[in-house]
Amino acid sequence: MGRKDFIQDVKILKEHFRGLNSKSASLVQGFDFQDPELSFKFAYRAGKSITVQIFVNDSSLQSYPTKFSAFVCVDAVSEEEANIAAKCLSNVNIENKTVSEIVATIIPKLCDHFRIALPKDLSMNALSKFSRGSSSATSSQEKVQVKPIVPAVQTPAQFLNRDLAELQHFRYNAELLCADEIGFKVVVSMPVTRLGLSFEACEAWNLDPNRYLVCTMQFSPSYIDLQGVIANALQTKAYLIKEGGTYQVIKDSLKKQFPITFTVLTSSLPRGIPSQSHHKDDTLESDHFVLSWTLTELLRQKFFDMLCDRMWFGIGWSGAEYADLRRNKELEMDFLNTEQSIYNGQIDECLIKDEVHHGVLCYLESEDIEVSTARTNRNFLLLVLRFLRRRILLSTQYCLTCHYPHMESSVSSIRPFVCGSALCQHQALVGLGNLFEAVLVNSPVVVDLLISLCYVAIGAQNLSPHPSKAIGVTTTTKYEIQNSLVVDWDNDIGTVGTRTERGYTVYGWKGFDGQVLANDMLEVFHPETGVSFPVNRCSHTTSVRVLEVSANTLIIDFPITVSTTVVPNRHVYLPFRVYRRSEKNFLNDNDTPNYQLLNTIIDKLPSVNTMVQYAKKKILKAELDKLDPLCFPLLSWIISSNRTHLRLLESEDEKVQFGENGANYGNWKQFIMIMSSPEKEETFQREKEKLKNERRGQTLGELFAFHGSPLQNWHSIIRTSLNWKKIVHGRAYGDGVYHSLQAQTSSSYAGAYYRYDAGVWKNSMLVVQKCMALSKIVNRPTQFTSTSPHLVVKDESWITTRYLFVECLRDPLDPTNEEEEDWSNNYNNNNNYIQNINMPTLTSSLTNSLTSVLRRPRDNSGFINLDNTFYPVWLNNHPLQIPIRDFSIINNDIPDESSIGVGQFHYDPSDSQILIKGSSSSSSFNNNGSTIFDTIDEDTMDEDEDAEEDIDGNDIEDDEEEEFEYDDNFDDGFEFKDTEKNHEEEIDDEDDGIDLTLLPIPAESSKGATQRICKELRTIISRQSDPSNDLGFFVDTNRLQSVYQWVVQLNNFDSNLPLAQDMARNRVNSIDLEVRFAPDYPFVPPYVRVIRPRLLRFMDGGGGHVTAGGSICMDLLTLGNERERGWSSVYTMEAVLLQVKMALSSLDPKPARLDRNWNCEYSPSEAIDAYIRVANQHGWAVPQGWSSLFGR
Repeated sequence: MGRKDFIQDVKILKEHFRGLNSKSASLVQGFDFQDPELSFKFAYRAGKSITVQIFVNDSSLQSYPTKFSAFVCVDAVSEEEANIAAKCLSNVNIENKTVSEIVATIIPKLCDHFRIALPKDLSMNALSKFSRGSSSATSSQEKVQVKPIVPAVQTPAQFLNRDLAELQHFRYNAELLCADEIGFKVVVSMPVTRLGLSFEACEAWNLDPNRYLVCTMQFSPSYIDLQGVIANALQTKAYLIKEGGTYQVIKDSLKKQFPITFTVLTSSLPRGIPSQSHHKDDTLESDHFVLSWTLTELLRQKFFDMLCDRMWFGIGWSGAEYADLRRNKELEMDFLNTEQSIYNGQIDECLIKDEVHHGVLCYLESEDIEVSTARTNRNFLLLVLRFLRRRILLSTQYCLTCHYPHMESSVSSIRPFVCGSALCQHQALVGLGNLFEAVLVNSPVVVDLLISLCYVAIGAQNLSPHPSKAIGVTTTTKYEIQNSLVVDWDNDIGTVGTRTERGYTVYGWKGFDGQVLANDMLEVFHPETGVSFPVNRCSHTTSVRVLEVSANTLIIDFPITVSTTVVPNRHVYLPFRVYRRSEKNFLNDNDTPNYQLLNTIIDKLPSVNTMVQYAKKKILKAELDKLDPLCFPLLSWIISSNRTHLRLLESEDEKVQFGENGANYGNWKQFIMIMSSPEKEETFQREKEKLKNERRGQTLGELFAFHGSPLQNWHSIIRTSLNWKKIVHGRAYGDGVYHSLQAQTSSSYAGAYYRYDAGVWKNSMLVVQKCMALSKIVNRPTQFTSTSPHLVVKDESWITTRYLFVECLRDPLDPTNEEEEDWSNNYNNNNNYIQNINMPTLTSSLTNSLTSVLRRPRDNSGFINLDNTFYPVWLNNHPLQIPIRDFSIINNDIPDESSIGVGQFHYDPSDSQILIKGSSSSSSFNNNGSTIFDTIDEDTMDEDEDAEEDIDGNDIEDDEEEEFEYDDNFDDGFEFKDTEKNHEEEIDDEDDGIDLTLLPIPAESSKGATQRICKELRTIISRQSDPSNDLGFFVDTNRLQSVYQWVVQLNNFDSNLPLAQDMARNRVNSIDLEVRFAPDYPFVPPYVRVIRPRLLRFMDGGGGHVTAGGSICMDLLTLGNERERGWSSVYTMEAVLLQVKMALSSLDPKPARLDRNWNCEYSPSEAIDAYIRVANQHGWAVPQGWSSLFGR
C-alpha cells in the first residue's frame, strides 16, 4: 500500500462517477485529485452546489490506508451555506479509511442534510467495492505477510535519499560517491547540452557540449535538512546574536556545523572520475572550462550565505546577490543583516532585483515543476544545481574573480571576463592557470591574430585597453654591497643590531647613501666562505627586513647573531648583501603604457606554433620566462582580455560566398565574429521581431553591411565592440557607426593609417594587412542618420557583428608557412594614410552584375534572403551570398535532457534506499545520520546486479504505465485534458455546448509566444486559486486543450448594473469568453470574443464594446493608429481581462444588456468579421492574417 494505491483508488472511483446515470451524475460532479486536494461538487439543487475539499496529509500516503489522514473543508457561494455544510460534516471520521470509504461516508450525510434521496450507486455498498485498498480486500489477505511500515523521513540519511531521488526524477545524474568515518561525497551532474547553449557560445567558453557539468560536494559529518535546520536557525540560534549582533553570526555558526567543500568541473563521465575509483587520491581529468575555477570559488565563498538570505527573507538568487553586493562590496554591513533591516524596505529592494527578466534563462525558467520545487527551498542539491546553471548562463554579467556584477554597462561581451580592478586582474592570472594554454592549443590562428593586432596597436601607440598595474611580474634582485656592518661582541657571541624603540639599529663601515632602500631584505655573510649567517640559533632564516634608512644607520626588524665558532677571528665588520623586490609591469609612472617595453616584450614572443608545442609539453611558462619574465603575463593578458568570440572558417559551406565559383577569396580569411553579450543579442532579436510585426505581410530581406577601420583600432574594437565614441575619420554624415554596402569602400578605410611604422609581427603565421567586419543591422533605413553614401546607424543595439574578414599575406593552413623568410625585413608599407579618399560608386559593370544576380534564378535555400535595395557587394563586384546559420547564444530547440514536462515528484522512502545501496560505495547510514562505509562482497554485488536487471527488465511495463498515468494528471503543469476525455465527461447543463462553438485548436505556435502565454497563465491560475481573490473572472482550466486557447468566465458584476440584473433575471451565471493567441504574441494583441450569452447590439441600444458578432473590439485589442497607441507587448493578460470586464460594466455611452435571444451563441465567423469591420471604422490597424486565423 502507499501513494500508488491511493492514486489508483482515485482513478477507479473517478471512472465510476463518469459512468453514473444522469440523476446521480448531476448530484456529484467534478471528482478529481489535484495534489494535495481531493475535491468534488455536491449539487443539492439546480444552480446550487457546494464544493467538498479533502486536503491529504502527504506523509500519511506512504502507509495508505492504515495511517491515512486528511482534513475536510467546504466551500460555497455564501458563507452561511458553507458553515451549515461544514457543521454537517464535522463528525465525519476519515482516519485510516480508503478514498471510496471516505466519499461513501460524506455523500450520505450531505444527502440526509439536504433531504435528498441517496441513489443506490452512491451508497456505501456500491462505492466500497471500487477500492483496491478497502478493508474487505485487506481482510482477504490477512494470511499474507505484511511488510513493516517505513517510518517518515526524519534522519539526514533519509533527507539525502529523498533529494537524490528527486534530482534523478528531474533528469539529473546524482549519487553518493563515497563515505567514510569523516563524511561523505555526493556528485551531481548533467549533460552540458542541457544548458541550452549554442555551439558558438560553448566554443567561446571552452565548453565541450559532449561532456558533463559536474559538481562534487564533500559533506561532514551529516547532510543538511534545509527546512529543519536552516529555515529555523533564526529562532534556534537567536542566542548567538547579542546586542548589536548580526545575522552573519548565525551564518558562520551554520557553516561550522555543516562544512561543505564544493568542486565544479566538466568531465566526460557523469561522476567526474572513473567508476573503478572511489578513494581520496582520485585525480580528476583535465578541465578547460573557463568558469570551473570561478564557480568553485563562488560556491565555497558565497553560496551558503546567499542560501540563508534566500530562505530567511523569501527572496530569489538575484536578490541574494544584490544583498551580498551591498554588504561586501559597498561595505553596507547592516544591509539585510540586522532585525531592523527587515522593516526598512531592504527586502523590497532585493525583490525588485528578482523581477528582472533574462532571456538566456528561458529553458531554466520553463521547467515549471522543477522551479516550483526549488521555491520550496527543501532540496539542497537541487538548489546548488539550479544556482550553477543560472550563473553559467549569466556569466558575462559577473566578474570572474570577485563575482560581483560588472559596472561597465556599456561593454558587451560574449566571453566572461574580469572587471577593471587591479586586484581582480592579478588574481585572474593565478586562477585561470592553464586555461590560456587551452585557448592557445585549440585556437592557434585566433591567438596569432590577437597578437598581431596588439603588435600593430603598440607600434601605433594606440593600445586601448592596455594592461593594468596587476599585469606584470614580481622580481627579486641580489645586490652585493660594497660596505660592512659593525658587530658588537659579548664573550663568544657577536650581534649585528642594537635594540631601539623602532627596531634594531645597525652601523656601517661607511654611510649607506644609495646602497640600501626600505623594505630590502638584508643578509650578513662570512667574508671568506660567503655563507649567510642565520638570524639566531633557533632559526634557519638568514635575512632581515630593512625598516628605515638614514645616511649612517639602518633600522632592521631582527638582530643577527654570530658565534665565534663560525667567526673565530671576531671581525669588527662583516660584509652584507641585500635582496630587492620590484614590481615590473607595462606602465610608466603616470600610468600610461610603456610602449617601448611593450614592443620589446611582444617582439620576444616566439611563433604561436612553437608556443603550442610548449603548452602541450606543459613547459610554456618556463620557456617564456627564459626569454623574459614579462612574456607570459603579456601573452596571458592578450588572450584573456579578448571579449569577442573568433573562429576561423575552414569549411566552404560556412563561408560567405562572393563569386560564382564560390572560391575566389584571394588573401582574405573569414572568421566568425560574435561580440554581443546574451543580453545585447536578445535586444537585437527583439528589435528584429518588432520590425517584422510592423511590416507584417511585406517581403522583408535582411540588411548586412561592411565596417572597415585601420588595423591599429581592431585591438580595441574586439574588446569594446563597435561604437562611435571615438572620432577616427570624421563624422561628415552625422553621428553613428559607419557601414558601407561596398567592400571596396570599407577596405579603403581599413587601409588608412595615421601612424603605422611598425610593420607586422615578425613571427606571425598570418601577416595581417587589413580587417573588415560584416555586420547585421536592423533594417530600418528610414531611421538611420544617413543612408548615402554610407549607412550611419546611431543606435548601437541595432548592430551586431557576424563575420570578420582578414587580409593575410600568409596562409595559416599552409604547412610550409614558417619556412619562408622573415616578412618584416621585406615588408613594404603600402597602407599610408589617404588624405582624400575617393568613394567608389557603382560602375556599370557592378550594376549589371548586381542586377543579373538578383534576376537570375538560383538556389537560395542555404543562404539568407538579403534586402534587394541595400545589397552588400564584395571587392570583385559580386554581391554576397551569406549562408544561413544560427548566431544565437541559446539554442532554438528545447534540450532533450530538460525537465520541461516532467511531473511532480513523490517521495517513497522504501524505493529511494536503492540510491545508497546501489551506489558506487554501497554506503549506508546509521540511525543518527552519520555514515558507515560498508564493504561489498561478491554475493551482495550479484544480488544488486540481479535487482538492477529486474528493475530494468521485468518492471519496465509497470514503469511505462505509471509514467503514462502520471503525464495525464500533470501535462505541462496546467492539467490539460485530452479532447476525447473531455467529451467523455459529463458536463453541467449551463456549460453544455461550449466546446461546439470554440474555434479549432491552433495549428501554429512559436517558442517565444508559448513561454509568455504559459507565464501569464501560471500567474492567473495562482491568483484565482486564492479563495480571497477579487479578480472578477475565472480561467476554466478544465477547458484548456492548448495554452493558445482559453475559456474565461466573467462574473461577480455589480448588482446595480443593467447587465447584472439581466443575468440574474435569466439565471445566467457568467459571460463566457474565448481568448485566442496568435504565434506572434505578445507583439500582437490577443483575440477576445464572447461565446455566450448573446448581448444587445450597439444599433439596438447596447454597449460594452461588444460587436454584433460577439468579438471585443477596442483600441487596446488592436494595433491602434497614429492617435491611439493600441496594443503593447508589456500588457499582461490579467490587465486585459480586467479591461474587458470594465468595458462590459461601463454605462457610457450605453450599458451592456442581454439580447432578447440571449441563449443563442455567437459563431466564430461572425465574430471575426464584425471585429475587422469595427476596427476599420475606427481606423485601427488589424494584424495580418487574422481573418483566416480566427475564422472558421
